[in-house]
Amino acid sequence: MRPVDRLTMAAMLGGLRQRAWSLLILAAFLVLAAAGAAGQMFAEASGNAAFQVRLGEVAAARQSDAAVVRMSADVGPKSFDQQAVIDDLRAVPGLTEPDLTGQSVGAELAAPKFWGFTANAGDRHERGRLFAVGSPADELVAVGAPAGTDGLWLPEPMAAELGVRAGDQIMLALVIGNRGTPQRVTTTVGGIYAVDAAGRLPAETPPSRKWALRRGDTPDDTEYRTIPAYLLIGDVATVERLAQATGDQIFWAVEAALAPGGTLADARRTAARLEEVRRKYATALPAEGDDPLALRFASGIGRIAETAQATTDTVRQRTRPVEWAATGVGLASVLAVALLTARRREREIRHAVAVGMSPLRVGGLWLLEHLLPAALGAALGWLAAWQLVARLGPPGRIDESLAPAARAGATVALAGLLTVACVGALAALRRVRPSPPATARRPLPWSAMVVVVALVAAAGLISAGGSAEGIDLLVPLLILAAVGVLAGWLPGRLAGGARLPASPRRAVVWLARRGLDSGGAERRLAVTVVTAGLGMLLFGLSAVESTTVSAGDRIAVAAGAESVAVLDGGSSSLDDAAVSVPPDDPLRGGPPDAPVAGSRIPPLPAGNTVVWRSDVLTPLDDFRKDLLVIDPARFLDVAMWGHGPDLAAARAAVAALAANPGTADENNGSGSARAIVVGDPASALVDTIRVAVGASTEDVEVAARVAAFPGMQGRPMYVVAATPMFAKLGPDDPRLRPRTAMPAGVQLFRTFLWSSTSVQPVLTAKGVQPESLASATLLRQDATYIATGRARSYQLAIAGYLALLAVLTLGVYAQRTAVLRRPTDLMLARVGLGRARVRRARSLEFVLLAVVALAAAVAGVAALAPIAGRLLDDQPGLLPRYAFQLSALGLVITAVAAVVATALAVALTTMRSVSAEEDAYRDD
Repeated sequence: MRPVDRLTMAAMLGGLRQRAWSLLILAAFLVLAAAGAAGQMFAEASGNAAFQVRLGEVAAARQSDAAVVRMSADVGPKSFDQQAVIDDLRAVPGLTEPDLTGQSVGAELAAPKFWGFTANAGDRHERGRLFAVGSPADELVAVGAPAGTDGLWLPEPMAAELGVRAGDQIMLALVIGNRGTPQRVTTTVGGIYAVDAAGRLPAETPPSRKWALRRGDTPDDTEYRTIPAYLLIGDVATVERLAQATGDQIFWAVEAALAPGGTLADARRTAARLEEVRRKYATALPAEGDDPLALRFASGIGRIAETAQATTDTVRQRTRPVEWAATGVGLASVLAVALLTARRREREIRHAVAVGMSPLRVGGLWLLEHLLPAALGAALGWLAAWQLVARLGPPGRIDESLAPAARAGATVALAGLLTVACVGALAALRRVRPSPPATARRPLPWSAMVVVVALVAAAGLISAGGSAEGIDLLVPLLILAAVGVLAGWLPGRLAGGARLPASPRRAVVWLARRGLDSGGAERRLAVTVVTAGLGMLLFGLSAVESTTVSAGDRIAVAAGAESVAVLDGGSSSLDDAAVSVPPDDPLRGGPPDAPVAGSRIPPLPAGNTVVWRSDVLTPLDDFRKDLLVIDPARFLDVAMWGHGPDLAAARAAVAALAANPGTADENNGSGSARAIVVGDPASALVDTIRVAVGASTEDVEVAARVAAFPGMQGRPMYVVAATPMFAKLGPDDPRLRPRTAMPAGVQLFRTFLWSSTSVQPVLTAKGVQPESLASATLLRQDATYIATGRARSYQLAIAGYLALLAVLTLGVYAQRTAVLRRPTDLMLARVGLGRARVRRARSLEFVLLAVVALAAAVAGVAALAPIAGRLLDDQPGLLPRYAFQLSALGLVITAVAAVVATALAVALTTMRSVSAEEDAYRDD
């Protein structure tokens, strides 16, 4: 038993005593563990990144949409009665310290009786409502110096109407009923606060947005119910005292916000606890119809968390097959190392079998030998996955997934360890039961099988419908491996027919060609792996760049510009000098059918332009199309143009339209108008298109044809310049200011304000309230775009590992050939070639192999271009079409990887130990 114990103890440390081979084993387990652990970390980081984006999107939302909670429960009329609600919200994890607020509800309780609350100064009075906050000085923007902590804060318009300032005395009076007796109390003006643009609610300085979130939840004006009342704001004690003195009643509310720095998981727990609190009070205090004291609960935390979780689920759906592929590649790497170990230690396995060791015993020893490298690799893989995801992955926190990721990494490392043990046991079993001598071993035709499988996979991908997923993602690897198989025969062709050199000077090329011809199946396998690895690196880099360009182009087509506003009142609301619709012609009963003098495109600051859109019909088919009317010169600077070829063609077409929009103008309504035709196959054979705009029919000349255009809405579109088009419409020009009713032009055309930054400054300056707002930023946060981009990044990481595997493969092949050829090389050096020429010959051989593999990789990726859209396009119905292009940066990085592989191979062939020559001459 003692020899067995020694062997077991030696096996436990044997995995760390093999120098370079130990590093290779460690690297294989590191990659496997990293692949297994990275998925959960990536998912958490992605979810937290999406959560932070959603938090930023609701900066100006209502309380029901924002990361806050506000609950009003009728648990008592006094502020002290709200302590139970405060304690319940304080117990919810992830919330800030709750604040107590209160608002007047007397008018709503007294309805339908008259209820009037006024602030009086001398003979002046103004309506208002009481509102309590924790600290008025902290929540309000003071106008002038406050008078102290006591008293009420008045809005600036009210203070101006009453003629008071901080420190003055005012009288509050409440009258209930038409003949009610006023209840009066005197108080001090504690301060004056600024109001917002609407002139009612308190203003605030960013990043505070408490009052913006309270919009719609403050008391209404008692006379004009559609506008908020002026708020007389004080601290809780002051407002409660004044309400009791005047007979008003305060409905208290408890507010809290989501604590900063939380994660998506924290927000989901907070939302779940808030739902429990809401259900508790909803059960105890059921709603009584329109009772003003009914339970009010508003919170957007749950909605924000659900939206972020939906984005995360979409990302996980796209990345999970890639995670499985990464784990599969890691297991394949461990299996490859185990098979190479079995071949490297074939003599040792024969000896073990010869002395009577069972295959199970050999497998157990291999398991013990690789246990420490596997454990160390699992730990380093977990650490590498953590740092890679944290530094290069989604910009979200990684916290709760660290422990599950460690367990996942350990699990896959254990699977790899069992794989190694099985390989050792099977290698020993093969020696225990060798094949009969009469059985002729035939080499497996793996190269032909790879080519056939690649062709079948490519054909199946092209003929299948729907988006590519799952096994389809292996098609690029199979095709590149097939190209590598074909390229593996090329070095042998380069070596064919080489004659013996006439002099030692020509021996370098001859010896390199001779080496290329002597590799056999191992050389072809090395070229195949290197080609596949370099090709996958180039394909991954090109896919990431092409997907980024495609996503940017599609966002540009969908959004049109960075910020877009729909104007309900037409473009005249942006032009103070807009010309009015001409009066009716007394003879015709309508305005003259001619261009209106003085009509113009609204002058706007740089980076802004007006765009008009209308539905039109043509006699070419029965489908409606869009007519987009633009100012071409301004449109060029405002619209989003992406980086793809389709939008580049559209931009060139707009530039040509700006130079020649047509001959119609303000003085010539019968001239021509030129149009850019976008995605309309029905008009492919005509040069002039007759379009019906409302009751008018106009002919437009085709200036250019493009496949996509900014602002395209999924149907064919004609883009024309505003000046010639509106000149042809005469009094139906949508730029005209209406007289008594909306002109026909405004009814026919929808008006948009496009901006390259934000439409808000222009709208604020003109005092225009838009019908709706849209932005490219929101489109960029669409779950599909986020998921696609992150899945491509994950695939790039796998491609990078495959490139590393290619580098190591060429190195292993170089080391093995150096060992096998060392006796020959030493003899050639001794007979007159010299060591330097032998080294140069081996270096040239590996340079040629790397060049062949690199050229084959580039050719393979180029061959993938026709089906790349089928593989990579997650939204094939969108425009512009996905265009796969080789990345220039990817070519450079792939070439650098080939250079590194060559340098490593050359270095391994030139390294030798002190006893290398003696070992080479020894007869094994």
